[in-house]
Amino acid sequence: MKVFFDYSIFTLQSFGGVSKYTVNLVENFSDQVDPLIISPFYKNNYLKDCKFADKIIFYNKVGPLIKYVNKVNKIYFNYKLRTKNPDIIHLSYFNEKNFYNSKAKTVITEHDLIKEKFYPEQYQDQIKYKKKLFEKIDQIICVSDNTKKDLQQEYSIDASKISVVHHGVNKNKDVRERSLNIRPFILYVGSRERYKNFNNAIKSYARSSRLKLDFDFVCFGGGKFLKTEEDFFKNLSINRDQIHHFEGDELDLNYFYQNARIFIFPSLYEGFGMPLLEAMNMECPVICSDIGSFSEIVNDAAIFFDPTDMESISFKMEKLIFDDQLLLDLKKKGIKKIDKYSWKKCSNETEQLYKKILI
Repeated sequence: MKVFFDYSIFTLQSFGGVSKYTVNLVENFSDQVDPLIISPFYKNNYLKDCKFADKIIFYNKVGPLIKYVNKVNKIYFNYKLRTKNPDIIHLSYFNEKNFYNSKAKTVITEHDLIKEKFYPEQYQDQIKYKKKLFEKIDQIICVSDNTKKDLQQEYSIDASKISVVHHGVNKNKDVRERSLNIRPFILYVGSRERYKNFNNAIKSYARSSRLKLDFDFVCFGGGKFLKTEEDFFKNLSINRDQIHHFEGDELDLNYFYQNARIFIFPSLYEGFGMPLLEAMNMECPVICSDIGSFSEIVNDAAIFFDPTDMESISFKMEKLIFDDQLLLDLKKKGIKKIDKYSWKKCSNETEQLYKKILI
């Protein structure tokens, strides 16, 4: 069974959950699947070492040249379609240019509906395109039951066209050691966009004298702090040496999960929440929003809070961070919980869906 993955996400993300998912998916198929990610020009770090990829040039910054990069990628992808005749095209992302002229069955994975819920006016053209794509596509994979429910509500798609396959987690616990001149810390991972609710997490930290007295706040990924964020910290009377930013790869991230007192995930919405699994894999206690996808994924292996209520967030952080027994209990529950998630299982279930639509 020959399966092609297109280039779309690999020219958008250097790091990120969607590209991480796609690379792990192709690397864990059985021998019955012959997968190939086709992205001759790419900026994605996960793709660098992927052996199931047709890639030529890695670039860091391309700016306005991105439209030419994608044009070349599309020409090359269409050439491969004509000469190699895949059985399935698994689209890596929603791109208005990825209607391909092929007899192959088409699949796409819906990771979340963030654009529809938080930026509908900004992305109205892409949302219109998605609606057209969903009408033509053969199978839609959702990464959680909650995402499936949201998708059906937003686009009125027949349930028979949608399947749920949960993400996996890399069970590798290797770390890149480093020397940190900071106090014990609370860890936040990822971008700081509005739906990530970072500001409420920081406000909740700032309002707790107990937390500020004993713990620093570490942000991993998401780019350096902007001046507006620096001003925001100052207005909250947070000492600048109490809040830190770090970047790095998965070995660096594992180090921070391993050494954090707790991991906080305060999002207003997520389709799945891969960092939850990553934190639990590294035995880092989790505190997170009481949103649908999070409760579906972690259940009793986390402490939940109302993400719109800073008093609730502060109270729950204090409750967890100063209770050694509760921290230990969550570590044990987290390790037990991630047993049900693996990339091999994700790939196997996806492979079965491919076979189903080819019948």
